[in-house]
Amino acid sequence: MPLYSFHCGECGWEKDKVFRASNRPSEVDCGQCDGSAKYRMSISKHQSNSARYMSSYSTEKRGFSMHQFKCRDCDFVFEKIIDHGKGESVEDDIACTKCDSIETSWKPSVRIDRFSEQFPYFDRGLGMWLTSKKHRRQVCKERGLTPVGNDLNEDKVFSQFDERRDREEKEYNDYVDRLDNAPEFLEYRKAVDKGQIST
Repeated sequence: MPLYSFHCGECGWEKDKVFRASNRPSEVDCGQCDGSAKYRMSISKHQSNSARYMSSYSTEKRGFSMHQFKCRDCDFVFEKIIDHGKGESVEDDIACTKCDSIETSWKPSVRIDRFSEQFPYFDRGLGMWLTSKKHRRQVCKERGLTPVGNDLNEDKVFSQFDERRDREEKEYNDYVDRLDNAPEFLEYRKAVDKGQIST
């Protein structure tokens, strides 16, 4: 989900907001003053409702990926699954599956998820590599499952996310308002003013 950072040049207010990539605004109303907060590039963060799970985006590769290699000795083209979790890389010495030579080179190839309808791909739900639509249907039939096509309703998903985000933002704002104004938090506010509690 695209998360964009906005910054107000007048008061320094900063806020991360979620928008569809197709309609990200160049600026939004500042939440602190009457100015406008402009979009600016920032380092991505993992989204979470808890601050303790916030961490910088990691480029460390995990999981599996399938790649094609070509043997320089016999010209044989073969595929191999690379386990990034074990530190494997396409730059390792990969032995040819036909002549065992390690004089091989990585061959760029397309491997995209099933919604692009390009095969093979690793289906995480089924826990196996699938080679074609027919293969997917066959595996699903054997397991008593109904294969799902590309029927994702993007507008519905985004709408649900927007509603959840708005609801959570309202809950947070209500909580902050209670801390600032409600009588039951008077002692808390006094302790903050005296420096006994840091916010």
